[in-house]
Amino acid sequence: MVARPAAALAEWQARGVQPPDMRAFLSLIALAMLLGGCSAIRTVYNQADHIATWRVDDYFDLTDEQKRMFRADFARAHAWHRATQLSVYAGLLEAIDRRLTRGPEAQDAAWAVDSVKAQSRPLVLHTYQHAAAFFATLSNEQMAAARRRFDRDNREFAREHGVGAPADTQKRLRAKRDLESIEHWAGPLDGEQRGRFTALSEAQPLDAALRHQDRMRRQREFLALLSERHDARFAERLRDWLLDWNANRPADVAARIEDYQQARRRMLLTVFEELRPGQRRKVSERLHFYIAVMRDLAGDARQHADAGAYPATKP
Repeated sequence: MVARPAAALAEWQARGVQPPDMRAFLSLIALAMLLGGCSAIRTVYNQADHIATWRVDDYFDLTDEQKRMFRADFARAHAWHRATQLSVYAGLLEAIDRRLTRGPEAQDAAWAVDSVKAQSRPLVLHTYQHAAAFFATLSNEQMAAARRRFDRDNREFAREHGVGAPADTQKRLRAKRDLESIEHWAGPLDGEQRGRFTALSEAQPLDAALRHQDRMRRQREFLALLSERHDARFAERLRDWLLDWNANRPADVAARIEDYQQARRRMLLTVFEELRPGQRRKVSERLHFYIAVMRDLAGDARQHADAGAYPATKP
């Protein structure tokens, strides 16, 4: 999704590879924001069809016909997304900036995470039927390829987050990621701040093993759902799962994750409060930069629509 703005706070609290579906739009935007420059954001967004096709192909080893099908569906969804959703994202960032300017409160962090998550709902509702039709073309061999790719993802996640490593190692790895995230938004930290924020991060409950188990649970559910890809109700089930893929999270796991997230939000508020005025301005400046780029990209859609380049689409 507040030490860094809430648009990044959600990524901070829920790192990990998502199942390869049309929600890739949100991942691509997050990636572009982390790359930082205007040209990088425009390039990633404007080339989203190629990037998303590459990503899905990496999981399923697509045939040429499947690639053509995916690109065509994605292109239509991309035009709709550019025309209707980017201005919504810009509005959300403006609301975040207003809350940061007046001084964030405890409930703002939860609001930010919920707001970011809510942005995926219109996208799912607009694309799930095409996604279901695409998934229905997958062979058993391609399903096996996806399982192998998920296994590789999980090994990489475990290595990067220190799953199974001593507690000190897990804390060190997490603190490194946290400092990088804070500096991305607020600019360079001095030695005193780095020490203080490292201590705040290391005081948080360990979560690597829990998140590792939870992501594998989501992957198992996704693959089990795809095994029903030829069922008449598959599209409906896919839609429901994409709208809330944590619905089947065990109650004890949900409680532990909620406890961790609440502690995390308190930490982020503390970090933001301890940023210097110039660093807070840097956060606001970066937010305004992203707002401008998103409105600029949305303006591209209006220009193309006026020229008849984008066909009308309906959710």
